[in-house]
Amino acid sequence: MNVRRLLSLVVLAAMLLLTSCKNSMFRPASYGRAYEVVVVGDSDSLLYNVLSAPIVGLPQAEPSFDVVEIASEKLQGDSKMVRNIVVLSINQRQKGVSISSRQNVYAQPQVIVTVEAPSLQKLKAFLEKEGQTLRNYLTKVELHRTQADIAKQPNAKAEATIRKMFGIAMRVPADLTASRVGKDFLWLSNNALSGMVNICLYSIGKGDFRQQRDSVMRRNILGEQRGMYMRTASIASVTRGRGNSVTVRGLWEMKNDAMGGAFVAYWQPKGNRIVVAEAFVYAPETKKRNLVRRLEAALYTRNKQE
Repeated sequence: MNVRRLLSLVVLAAMLLLTSCKNSMFRPASYGRAYEVVVVGDSDSLLYNVLSAPIVGLPQAEPSFDVVEIASEKLQGDSKMVRNIVVLSINQRQKGVSISSRQNVYAQPQVIVTVEAPSLQKLKAFLEKEGQTLRNYLTKVELHRTQADIAKQPNAKAEATIRKMFGIAMRVPADLTASRVGKDFLWLSNNALSGMVNICLYSIGKGDFRQQRDSVMRRNILGEQRGMYMRTASIASVTRGRGNSVTVRGLWEMKNDAMGGAFVAYWQPKGNRIVVAEAFVYAPETKKRNLVRRLEAALYTRNKQE
């Protein structure tokens, strides 16, 4: 079976299992933070290099995952209780490389991915070719977990405002309690002095995204003094997903000020107007990966109301 097809099926299975309460009644809580993974049997650190590759669109380089490598015989006790495990193994009876995934085996939430190959050479070739696909799968698993966590504590006020203004259903983290409304514009924030996280929704046309974004932000997100306003510093990547959805990653900055950080914008084009859901972070004193990913998970819950 084509590995991408297999992994897409695994993602679907993970979505169903991770949103189910059935298994959680019988498993203890897993160890570790989001985007941490234990890799078993990676003697040449091939998978380590793939999983710890820098995430796109952050001001400073941060790894996609925090990776811990252990030998096969060390996968016991507490090591079996971590949230993400990838096991690499050689089985000479194998005809080709196989990959499988199991959820909530020893703890919950947990995913254990096993990659089995007939030889070290074929394992290396597989990881060199498909390691990024595996990294994307683990990222999606973490995003689904975050979405489930956000759903447990609904931000009813913010979600109702989004429905009223934009006709969109979207989950919002509970800590985003501050808000500001403009013309076709909504800004939600935790308003924190340390680790400020924000979600904006705004309407644009089908033209140049960066130009329209800068126009919206110049009107709505101003600095403390005259002449200070948010603008786009750079665009790191533009990717398309299911249903022609678009995800833009980049950096923002405040003109005439030292503030800046990462942003992720997401939309599903329908009709002549586009409703953009955007997350941005200001956290100069700390790492940003998990802050951005948490907000990104919220963006992906949006969907058009009938």
